[in-house]
Amino acid sequence: MTEPPRFAIVGRVNKGKSSVVATLAEDDSVRIDPRPGTTTEVREYPVRVDGRTLFVLLDTPGFEDAPRALAWLRARTTSAADRPLRVAELLRAHEGTNDFADERKLLAPILAGANVLYVVDGTRPFRPNYEAEMEILRWTGRPGMALVNRIGTDDHATEWHRALDQYFKIVRDFDAFAATFEERLHLLQTFRELRPDSRAAIDEAVTALVAQRLRRRADAAAEIADLLVDELTHTEEIAASGEGTLERERDRLERSFHEWLRAREEKARSRIEAIYAHSAARFEGKSLERPVFQQDLFAEETWKLLGLTPGELITAGTVTGAVIGAGVDAAVGGASILAGTAIGGAIGGGAALIGLGRRFARVRLAGSGGAAGWLEAAWRYWEGGRRFRIGPHAQPNFPWVLLDRALLHYDNVVRRTHARRGAIAVSDGSGRAGLVADFARAQRRRLDELFRAIRRSDGDPPRELREDLEMAVGRILERVDPVAVDARAR
Repeated sequence: MTEPPRFAIVGRVNKGKSSVVATLAEDDSVRIDPRPGTTTEVREYPVRVDGRTLFVLLDTPGFEDAPRALAWLRARTTSAADRPLRVAELLRAHEGTNDFADERKLLAPILAGANVLYVVDGTRPFRPNYEAEMEILRWTGRPGMALVNRIGTDDHATEWHRALDQYFKIVRDFDAFAATFEERLHLLQTFRELRPDSRAAIDEAVTALVAQRLRRRADAAAEIADLLVDELTHTEEIAASGEGTLERERDRLERSFHEWLRAREEKARSRIEAIYAHSAARFEGKSLERPVFQQDLFAEETWKLLGLTPGELITAGTVTGAVIGAGVDAAVGGASILAGTAIGGAIGGGAALIGLGRRFARVRLAGSGGAAGWLEAAWRYWEGGRRFRIGPHAQPNFPWVLLDRALLHYDNVVRRTHARRGAIAVSDGSGRAGLVADFARAQRRRLDELFRAIRRSDGDPPRELREDLEMAVGRILERVDPVAVDARAR
């Protein structure tokens, strides 16, 4: 079996080598520290899919005394053909000493056959003393590529390219903190041109990574669909002899109901982060406040910025307005006096506006009449005078707010590279911050039909309904995270 390609990430200390490794390996365990010299040993990070190692990344210590090491090599070399041998001699001659300790550690895997990825910080000016590092790497005789990483805000990439082009056949800009999935694939594909003997292995790696990305997206769609189903069908009950008992239990039951909804959303988020191998994703707004999708599910700001406007809810509700009343009867388990069917045709799309200002479901008896009263019964009702139930949450905008939050969270997860640590600043934008408002009218109507059908399912939606919702969410995620299935040919 052919050994997977190996890539040694090398360069001067504190230039982002470990950040590049973390991003390419999708590994949060790679140690990243702003203090220089934190990587003191060579560490291997295999990139595996389905248990198979596709390639191996080597995080290495940084060059510390390259000019003196190059002087040592030049003093003992008479022919260019001898240069790889002299580099190997440098390692042997100083074994067991403290001389050139970091240089020996980073050069050893290169002499053993690893490809070279030389990393520089393109936000810092080029200095001639970097030439010693590049010259030593050239002496190894191994194929190499230079990456112009970006750590700060200044831009010195042009001068770096002019220098690097003299030592490396391929020079690429690569921002480890913002690289897309396609950019990571393209970097891997570039080595096909440097190592013809590794082309088959690299093609296999690209194909496997694309398949994994598609599978992750499908898994995320299933997770979001499950979240919507669970949230739209959740109910809680208490036994009570009458409304007086209910009054004593009201706060506890309402608090329990809404805490369950919050916890279920958080569980879905953790699962999606795990799908993309993120172990500690945290997000914050530009003002160091939590972005809207990280705020409380029932916060006023959340409902102001996410979901659909009243007019958009009317548009979606108009299509099914004639059956709203029947939906109310079904949602309350027949507990109403079947007034829902009578009011459905009369209120039409306007039913979407009923109770729109309410973000919280409440436990109490339904009103004795009027469209608003019977729609309230969709999320609170009383059975046989002995059991009180809260749920499912029937506010028309609730599934849209929930979906918006899930999509915003997903978008930030798939765009977050593993080089980014701690709280990650995201843009909340201005005005409407969500995504569902941009859906085509037909798409909103279809989703609205699915949401209504789920709510009418009495807590147990048929498998076909779940699959339809999963497919609908999957099509949305395709736009959020498009993946080129023919990436290998690019």
